[in-house]
Amino acid sequence: CVGVSRAMEDGAKTVSAASSGNAAAAMSSYAARAGLQSVVFVPEDAPAGKLIHLRTLGAKVFRVSKVQEGVDPTTTLLQAACAEFGWTPAPSFGPFNCFQFEGTKSLGYEIAEQSQWIPPDWILFPTGSGGLMAGTMKGLWEFKEMGLIDKLPRPIVVQPEGCAPIVRAFNDQQDPLNITPWGSNETVAGGLADPFPWDGDAALKYLKLADGKAIAVSDDAIESALVALGKYEGIFAEPSGVAALAGLRELVDQGVIDPSDNVVVPITGSGFKDLATPDRLTPGVSVIPPDTSKLKKALENY
Repeated sequence: CVGVSRAMEDGAKTVSAASSGNAAAAMSSYAARAGLQSVVFVPEDAPAGKLIHLRTLGAKVFRVSKVQEGVDPTTTLLQAACAEFGWTPAPSFGPFNCFQFEGTKSLGYEIAEQSQWIPPDWILFPTGSGGLMAGTMKGLWEFKEMGLIDKLPRPIVVQPEGCAPIVRAFNDQQDPLNITPWGSNETVAGGLADPFPWDGDAALKYLKLADGKAIAVSDDAIESALVALGKYEGIFAEPSGVAALAGLRELVDQGVIDPSDNVVVPITGSGFKDLATPDRLTPGVSVIPPDTSKLKKALENY
């Protein structure tokens, strides 16, 4: 977390973030190693698993209730607390943390290197505020400018239908500096529920620069991708982490992406961040006696 490293260089004692839990976990991990206190503000309905992770890292965690429609309470409190207490903001969005993209661009570096300097045709990004997508594309753009790669991959922003402000802004050709906030954040992909896309302007910039696309996917499609990824690839991911995979399925079905294309889909969150969802989507565990006849019957009903 470049922001935490810089905060330590500047003599900060406390770093703070507004987050659904994922970015805050990164900040809190680095803060713990650096000997800094971390304070995290999360939405009132943030998954318990993410909060356990944060608390174990030593963060002081607060659920923040919504008091006004159209206003993000977590960032409101983040701004106020940092101003009053002198904390250093280190969330995962550029307007509050100017070093944000200097960290996330390393994903672009790694994709280029691991692709043997031949960029993929497409990269699909699970997207909330737009920071991961914009930072990754910044890294790839830098490598292209240095002559290390000869083209930019085409980026695709994938957001849940329940909270898709960047997809709507892209389709409606909205002013990147005046993106209309989403009216709610009702989605199983809580890590992508950012009604106020703080890095949406940068995301729209790279969509235009690299001839990208944007798509919103249903919660059903996200949940289906979550189960399939575990069953067929052995990867246990949270809903927010598999949204881009759901987008890939739809775009292949639509003929936008050809099955022969070279495609990268980052899986951005462990299933342990939200155990309630896979528990709901998979069969329950039976209790049986140590009897193979009972086992046979249980297998037949599984």
